[in-house]
Amino acid sequence: MILDTAYQLLLEQGYQKMNMDELAARVGVAKMTIYQHFPSKEALVIGVIVRGMKMIEEELTPDFAAPAPALERLEAILAKSLERRSTLRRVNVELAPAAVTQNPRYQAQRDRLAEQWSGLIEQAKAEGSVDRTLSTPVLVRLLFNTFQTDFDDLLHAGAISADELAHTLITVAIKGMRS
Repeated sequence: MILDTAYQLLLEQGYQKMNMDELAARVGVAKMTIYQHFPSKEALVIGVIVRGMKMIEEELTPDFAAPAPALERLEAILAKSLERRSTLRRVNVELAPAAVTQNPRYQAQRDRLAEQWSGLIEQAKAEGSVDRTLSTPVLVRLLFNTFQTDFDDLLHAGAISADELAHTLITVAIKGMRS
């Protein structure tokens, strides 16, 4: 309940404007109750981000194990990931990147996701659809960074649509890996 409400507040107000008093009021608990679970506002937001990453992992797990060729699964997973990217990005964009990326909970979740992506890329290499000479850790990092890059200004300006963004990013990623 706390994380759900914090997520909604972050989307509505952003990190800077969100305050723990309003969060406590919306959840219906004392502010100290929130601080018993999360020692700081930053820790709370990291909790929201990590939970979002776990939800994405759970949502994508069946796609990693689907019976399709690895490159097709990778393309489908990229598309789904891009759909979910914008809301998580809006939540963590205001935090200092190091505050998020250096957090042990974030790192552990990122490492679990990286294992899944690495396994799929290795399968695609074994199937001959991804260039075997490309470094799997570098490919995983490139794919992850695709989702952390800010394209919101292009979307808001109407320079591209969300579909065009997804198509372009997926096409560049997949074509760049092909053998």
